[in-house]
Amino acid sequence: MNSQRKVLLIDNASDRKERIKALADHGYSVFPALRMDEARSRCTRGGYDLVLVNTGNNPEQALEFCDDVRRQCPKQLLLLTSDATIDRDYAVSGPTSALLRRVDELLREGTSTADFASAA
Repeated sequence: MNSQRKVLLIDNASDRKERIKALADHGYSVFPALRMDEARSRCTRGGYDLVLVNTGNNPEQALEFCDDVRRQCPKQLLLLTSDATIDRDYAVSGPTSALLRRVDELLREGTSTADFASAA
């Protein structure tokens, strides 16, 4: 059941409300953050089932944030959304429906290193 799953969503894109609504409608508890520094202070060990980061217009900062989280907490589940091709095991791109499938799959399997690079 998704209602117990907490997702920290770091997203400042203009269409972020669509992702927040889709995740909430899908049964996840969504905790949005607009900035990486805000998310960094909220991203504590075990605080969220999944940390979902949209690269927006600053993919370098998003990648650095995810890499930092991965170093500090290797078991934290991460999912990075991007319109660009990114060489990370936690990257996904595509429509919201693809995102929801990947979130469900990731949380169901509970794995932090599954290959999510091709999401269509």
